[in-house]
Amino acid sequence: SHRTGDLNRVLQVNGWAPLPSARRDASIMLLPLMSGDLAANLRNMEIASRNISGVSMMNAADAEVYEILRHDYLIMDRNALDLLQSILKPM
Repeated sequence: SHRTGDLNRVLQVNGWAPLPSARRDASIMLLPLMSGDLAANLRNMEIASRNISGVSMMNAADAEVYEILRHDYLIMDRNALDLLQSILKPM
């Protein structure tokens, strides 16, 4: 099952969640490359991310530059990074 508390703890431990003294919540985008069997496993993380204010999740294959830029933190896996580099590589 999805575990919002677990995801929230991971964000806090890594310093990606806002501090209590912050004026506003940090905006976080989770950007995994959801393909094959991994897509089914990431569904639970997607559900958990919906329950945390300021956290959104998008498949790296569907990433939009403006959507990425409006977040304070971008958290992605290596496959997502490789995909974005290949898409944004100058010709």
